[in-house]
Amino acid sequence: MIGGMRAPALVLFLLILTVKTALPSGCLKCHEVKLDSRHDFPCTRCHGGNAASEKKETAHRGLIAHPAHPENWERACGSCHAREIRALKKSPHYTLAPAVNAVLSAFGLPGVKSLTEIPEPAGIKSRADLVYDLLRRRCLKCHLFFPGEDYPEARRGTGCAACHLPYAGGELQDHRFQKPTSRNCLHCHYGNRVGWDYYGFFAHDLPYAFRTPLVEGEFPARPWGIEFHEMTPDLHAQKGLPCTACHGKAELMEGKPGKGCLSCHPKVAGRRPFHTRKVLSRVRCASCHAVWMARDEGLYLTLYEAPDFEEWQELFVQEDAEIEAQFREFFKGKTPKGVMSDKLSGRVRRGMWFLTLKRRRFEGVPLGRDAKGRLSPVRPMLDLHLTYVNAEDEVLVEDWHPSGEVLLPVTPHTTGPGDTFRSLEILRRLGIRP
Repeated sequence: MIGGMRAPALVLFLLILTVKTALPSGCLKCHEVKLDSRHDFPCTRCHGGNAASEKKETAHRGLIAHPAHPENWERACGSCHAREIRALKKSPHYTLAPAVNAVLSAFGLPGVKSLTEIPEPAGIKSRADLVYDLLRRRCLKCHLFFPGEDYPEARRGTGCAACHLPYAGGELQDHRFQKPTSRNCLHCHYGNRVGWDYYGFFAHDLPYAFRTPLVEGEFPARPWGIEFHEMTPDLHAQKGLPCTACHGKAELMEGKPGKGCLSCHPKVAGRRPFHTRKVLSRVRCASCHAVWMARDEGLYLTLYEAPDFEEWQELFVQEDAEIEAQFREFFKGKTPKGVMSDKLSGRVRRGMWFLTLKRRRFEGVPLGRDAKGRLSPVRPMLDLHLTYVNAEDEVLVEDWHPSGEVLLPVTPHTTGPGDTFRSLEILRRLGIRP
């Protein structure tokens, strides 16, 4: 006997004690997660709830499911990262003000400091309401308040988690915070815009007949909501450089200027005839080095308060998961509600925005001028045409589009060897003899 306990009983007691202490406790009994060393602290510190409770109902009381969301991040992330959050809230990556204000200005509306200031219309009572509704329900699907569309590679976390937690196949893959990967970036930067083009992706056209492969029966897999051609990736992507090799914390989280090409290629400056100081001061590098450029020309956006699904069924892929989901109901013989949600407030309103394109192309790199007067690739990003059809099928607004310039300077992420003929034409336009 040892301390009044027989040896066999003592062995059994120690065995039970060992097993009990080896079992996970609290939240980890049900939630198998791994934490990185910097965030290896109790789940309740960020998520709230009661880790001591054995019952789901009481354990989840007061639970914060998304602590990194902008509505919660001051409490959860801000205790350690207050400076980063303060800086981020002023960054264009958070406010989206440059993109939003370009659209508002094009339609003669006042600018905003942040997307959160865009008015939320209860209904379409004016032309301004039409633009606000377009932005809030059809356009602004890539911001830190929204978890992304219901496509496998378009889903992401909100707030800090959008960039710092890995999502794949529409699901959170790991709870270990990390530096943003290119996959994180592509959860927002997909479709015919900067990001996808870096990896050589160019979206198919919208009509059914142009979206190959044609498959009878089940819908083909479309991780981002639209099929894509595989073009030549950017030279830097071919070399294995992630997005963050050029776009770092100072640019994305603090709104400071990012790296320029000469940051990594200083030795080209001064070389004749295409890289003299005079040429580099008047021409953006992509003007010569962009191999191809995605261009969607003539974006016709129509708000139908009572959409005719049969009329639009050949265009059921709209690069919009909400619209496609309702078409899937229609194909099953059900009657869709004909609604879309506000991507900021989450509120659902009747009416759906349908998109058609005049032209979708990739060949050629049209040139114009940027804000500094330099030659730059330009894209018709403001070639928007708005129409509004009410529930009585009355056309109240028809083909409303900006009266000013619709081409905006861009930097196609399709860098490759310089196009000699395009470069010589640029020298000619500048009045420089090679």
